[in-house]
Amino acid sequence: MDKYMEMITHFLEVAKEVNYDVAALYAKEPLMMQVLGGVVLFIVLIFILVIKSKMRHADANKALNNLESYLESFEEYQANLKKILKTLKGAKGEFLESLKAKKEDYYKEQLRTLKDMPLEEKIDKYQEMAALYKELAKAARDEELHEFYEEKSVEILEKELLESISSYMREFSFTPEDVTVLEKIVAYANSKEDPDVVLSIVMDKLQGVDFGSNLERYTFVQNLDAEKLGPIYEYCTEQQQKLFEDGERVVAAEVLEYLLENGEKERVITYIKSLKVPTHLQELYYRFFNQKDLQELDFAFIANKLEINQEYAKYIENLVTDKWRDDKALEALLENENFADVVGHDRVRIIIERIDALRKEEEEHEKLEEALSLAKEAHTMALETKALLQANKEPKEEKSSEEDSNPKEKTTDTPA
Repeated sequence: MDKYMEMITHFLEVAKEVNYDVAALYAKEPLMMQVLGGVVLFIVLIFILVIKSKMRHADANKALNNLESYLESFEEYQANLKKILKTLKGAKGEFLESLKAKKEDYYKEQLRTLKDMPLEEKIDKYQEMAALYKELAKAARDEELHEFYEEKSVEILEKELLESISSYMREFSFTPEDVTVLEKIVAYANSKEDPDVVLSIVMDKLQGVDFGSNLERYTFVQNLDAEKLGPIYEYCTEQQQKLFEDGERVVAAEVLEYLLENGEKERVITYIKSLKVPTHLQELYYRFFNQKDLQELDFAFIANKLEINQEYAKYIENLVTDKWRDDKALEALLENENFADVVGHDRVRIIIERIDALRKEEEEHEKLEEALSLAKEAHTMALETKALLQANKEPKEEKSSEEDSNPKEKTTDTPA
């Protein structure tokens, strides 16, 4: 110790000699200057760290006071908890006890800020909150706080978020906006180790849905993305396809109207032909029969043998009357399914006889036309022949006329 005191005393004497000139002092005592500089730097660093620590503790205390207030936004709670996180490892005394006493209140108040937030945003916010509580649990040396934050980091996702998703799905209304939210839910589910925990909530809702009951639900499926929704997409499209398979499902008239307007006429025709629900067929009859200027659709109703209130026979009679002079159109009518049962076999026989009569008339007309055509050709040939004969006769007549007007003189030989 005496040795170090001698070194310091000697250093101070040299400093006094050079009038405390730093450059001169460094030239005479470089080692001591370096040691002194290191000590000073160390002291400065310690000072800075102490200041920063005090500032962090001041910020943490201020953050704790802020949490005592009624904060309006989720972000405010996050920001203040992050300030507390920075000092939580060394927290003690009054600060620690105050944090422990109000920890549950702060948790509930932060959840309150998420209550009316759209689910699409809630999913992100709950994940942010859970991640912060996980960090708080790691930082907390106090066992009570550690267990609390650890428990809540799990509860936020496995209870609070799942309840929010369940609540949303209970009120799911199948709008285009709901498709976007559904994609968000599925993306979150796929980020978990067991996606089925979340996906089962969605499926519970969808399994009770009739996708043919109204147009909104039907077009909802049209807006689904196979890549983003995977099994959800597959289930919905499969259920929609089944609407048209066995004739037992009721597809709303507005859905069929939509299909007719969007180029799916054949699907509607096939559905009406095979429909096995009389009450619904009756409803569709009033809505569509003889209303769409679409004969194929009208005959789809006629092809269905369910007993409903209808005027199929009158409709067919009007068609037959309109087409009474058209054998091909009449024949096309006969080819329609259930046509004979509706109009009666006697009427069918009359139509067939009418078709035969029209075709005989057509054959006779063709023969008459052919005869007239031949007569015209013969007449034309006769005229051409007469003209040819006339042309050949005219030169002879002209020659004869010249001989008569210029007769040759007869010469008589005179004897010498």
